[in-house]
Amino acid sequence: MRSRSFRLLLASTAIAAVIHHSQRCVAAGAQVTFTGEKTAWHGFDRFDFLMDEAALAVQPIKASPDEGNGINGQAPGQLRCVVVVPQDAAPGSIDHFPAMSIAYWALADEPGLVGHWKLNGDCRDHSGRGNHAVNHGVDLDTGRFSGRSAYLEVADAPELQFGTGDFTIAAQVDIAAQLDDVVGDLVSKFDPAGRKGFTLTVNASAGGYNSTSNTRHLFFGTDAATAGAWSDCGRPGGVSHNSDALTVFEGDLYAGTTDAPLVDGWAHVYRYKGESTWEDCGRLGEGKTRGVYALCVHDGALYAATSASHGPQPATMDFGRVYRYRGGTRWEDLGQPGTNYRLNALASFRGRLYVCGFNIGPEPGHVYVLEDDGTWRACGEFNGWPHTMAVHDGRLFAAYPQGEVFAFDGTNWENLGNPFGTRDECNQIHSLGVFQGVLYAGTWPKGRIAVWRGGKWVDRGRPGDATEVIALTVYNGSFYAGTIPRAEVFRLDGPGWTSVRRLFDPPGFEPVPVGSKDWGRVSDWSRSSSLTVYQGRLFATTATCHRTMLEAPLTDEPRGNVFAYSTGAAVSCDRDLGSGWKHVAAVRAGKQMRLYVGGELVASSISHAALDVSTDAPLRIGFGPQSHFCGHLRDVRIYHRALGEADLRRFARE
Repeated sequence: MRSRSFRLLLASTAIAAVIHHSQRCVAAGAQVTFTGEKTAWHGFDRFDFLMDEAALAVQPIKASPDEGNGINGQAPGQLRCVVVVPQDAAPGSIDHFPAMSIAYWALADEPGLVGHWKLNGDCRDHSGRGNHAVNHGVDLDTGRFSGRSAYLEVADAPELQFGTGDFTIAAQVDIAAQLDDVVGDLVSKFDPAGRKGFTLTVNASAGGYNSTSNTRHLFFGTDAATAGAWSDCGRPGGVSHNSDALTVFEGDLYAGTTDAPLVDGWAHVYRYKGESTWEDCGRLGEGKTRGVYALCVHDGALYAATSASHGPQPATMDFGRVYRYRGGTRWEDLGQPGTNYRLNALASFRGRLYVCGFNIGPEPGHVYVLEDDGTWRACGEFNGWPHTMAVHDGRLFAAYPQGEVFAFDGTNWENLGNPFGTRDECNQIHSLGVFQGVLYAGTWPKGRIAVWRGGKWVDRGRPGDATEVIALTVYNGSFYAGTIPRAEVFRLDGPGWTSVRRLFDPPGFEPVPVGSKDWGRVSDWSRSSSLTVYQGRLFATTATCHRTMLEAPLTDEPRGNVFAYSTGAAVSCDRDLGSGWKHVAAVRAGKQMRLYVGGELVASSISHAALDVSTDAPLRIGFGPQSHFCGHLRDVRIYHRALGEADLRRFARE
């Protein structure tokens, strides 16, 4: 009898205790006497005990009646062992123990294994620890997680409390090539109210200005309610006061800029090179378009859309166009979707690229799709200006400044209504985001946020004195919002919003209320206009709100700069994981956080300290702070130690 979790040994009456580890064999020459309370097991007498892995000290225990054929009760640093003997003495035996008939079991092949869910027909824990999962709609025969509501839940247990110690999460993961949902969380044990625990997720929402990519970025994070720290990453291009779009592509962070003072600075994209340095990736086209509002990654390529200006559109300006990045400073022109001065958002949905556009004026707004022949087809017309798009639970969502949200199933648009019922409360929607598996919307002019839950909109409050919520994203287990008028970033903590930082906060600045005719002061309103995750940190752009250029910039003018925020300890793999089966692993070893794909190290980071991640929150497989996982999982393992590359490569080959 042999498995990965147990090794059956036959021993003589001398019983030399031999513990087999995955990399070594340690023998104790001293004889061991089993004096614990015996129980009956399939016609045998059974003796249970724990053995300390370091000292080899034996502690007899009594088996729990609910263990069945497995074993529970193992703690870190201990081996749970079982000896079984026939109830009737065999000829030639001494003191009832027959020669060569004693079975000795030890949790041996996988030291430190505290959970193993194979997901090939059941959701039982095959580590022997008894951490069996409760199934919430997962297809256990195939390991398919629907991305809608399916997940597995494991009750908290002492061996799942990792404290400041090392641990490893490993799994086989299969993600579809074409996405119609946020990919979601693989494994999490996180308390959102206390901001404590860990999460391993695949993030497909590398946002531009409210755009949605179909990349699959691994993220592994821990937190213990740390305060976090900000850093100034400089100004892309050095001249524009409007950085509006951030997107991660093939390991690099890209930013689009708007409203540079001179024509040769219009509509550029920049690549982040570290600290405060940005590399110019060229101008998009030669038309009269001032900026790049939308960036996204679709089927392995970076796309960008141009716009005439942030404010009123002069008649001399050109309509927006869509471009595909070809490397260096080269951009391929993919044409003009309709006649729209502003192309505000891009989205990858079911293998197609979508863009939304509008004019400042009475003309209707549209959503367009790029056809196989390279033409743009209008697939939705709205009495307003579509500003933002998101992909969630099999539908493409679009929202615009008439205060309503629409959902597209690939054929028809459904009006989900105004989140706050009236245009007095909400007449513009500038951001959509997914948190804990549900859709959120950020609004103007009251700066309130609503969540679509149970087929209706629910108020989630107002972040500070926000007038508009212009960016939403998940970072290291928590939900963040970027707002106007202070370019302020907030975090959702329990029932309310906590200010993380005002990125525009000069001495004496007090924003005038919405509706003010004091245009000079209205023009000082500032935006935190885009949020995305890169290198384990949250990046935020800043921009002016009303005018195109600043007449009198501050001495240390922040608007136009990009900032980065880090909390807890985190690492991200900023290259696309791709579709199909992959073995992924997340390892915390001391202060180091590591990510592996196929047994190969793909990203690592060093934190100031190993945080205490122990929490009584349940362990969830296929669900967490981002969303329900959409794809297939199997062979999910958790270890109370840091696995090395040799073990991870072996798992990847199996």
